[in-house]
Amino acid sequence: MTVVGVTSNALHIDVMWTPELQRAVTMDVVIFDMFADWSSKLPHGNILHRPDSHHLASNPKVESVDATPEAITEGEQTFTVSTHEIVAQQIESIEEVLSRYSARAEYTVNAAYALARQKDTDAAALLDDNTTQSVGALGAEPTYDNMLGVRKYIRDSGGRMGGAKVLLSPGGYNGLLKIDQFTRASYNGDTEGMAIREAEVGRIFGGTVYESQLLPGTAPNASGHCWVGEHFFKIVPKPPKTDTWFSPLAKAWIVASDTIYGVFENQEANEAESVTTRARLRGVRIQHNK
Repeated sequence: MTVVGVTSNALHIDVMWTPELQRAVTMDVVIFDMFADWSSKLPHGNILHRPDSHHLASNPKVESVDATPEAITEGEQTFTVSTHEIVAQQIESIEEVLSRYSARAEYTVNAAYALARQKDTDAAALLDDNTTQSVGALGAEPTYDNMLGVRKYIRDSGGRMGGAKVLLSPGGYNGLLKIDQFTRASYNGDTEGMAIREAEVGRIFGGTVYESQLLPGTAPNASGHCWVGEHFFKIVPKPPKTDTWFSPLAKAWIVASDTIYGVFENQEANEAESVTTRARLRGVRIQHNK
């Protein structure tokens, strides 16, 4: 029997389009902004030199014997800005006329995120380099002892946890929320329950904890970090900038956004007398779970 259904009557059935696009998931972009900004230290050129200055030695003075003058041959660190990232699209005018969506508006959103995400992942790659000062275990939630170890490393090098920055994955952040010392009022003095209500561990020994989904490592592993001062820094000779022009022959808009930057880890000069070495002293790697 012949029936009137969705197949035979397809041309009579409306097809609707949503007023907005399904945009891709975006991650929290926080790491690059946490780095100290040294852009003003490099007003031109691409290499920044930072000479060392180490301590001298104190020696007993022997009667009637001249002291021997001390000479230290200092070294330096150099930081080269070499990262140039670009995002570009060619948008034909026919698409812009006929499409119900604004391609150039979407480009603005997507290009900004692409550049910001790349800067964050480049910065995050530095967080896994410190194998000497490291706490925790890959794939495991951070523990209270891990965070005490972080504090000890920082204090051993003369650093202070006040103002320290701590970066963890969402899994690692959740692990800290299970630790009474960070969430219970009897330990942290929080009488209004703000730590749990805001899902915020808050300040650990004076340092502030941040979350990022872009930390190095493949699930279930993640490498976070705690650092003080300007241990990590960035140099940005060219902030993100968008240029647009219309090609009359292609009948298309050419849109491109680019930025030039560098991200670096500073190694501190060792404290011991008459040494000329340096090491990653004001940062601690935190191995944990995604």
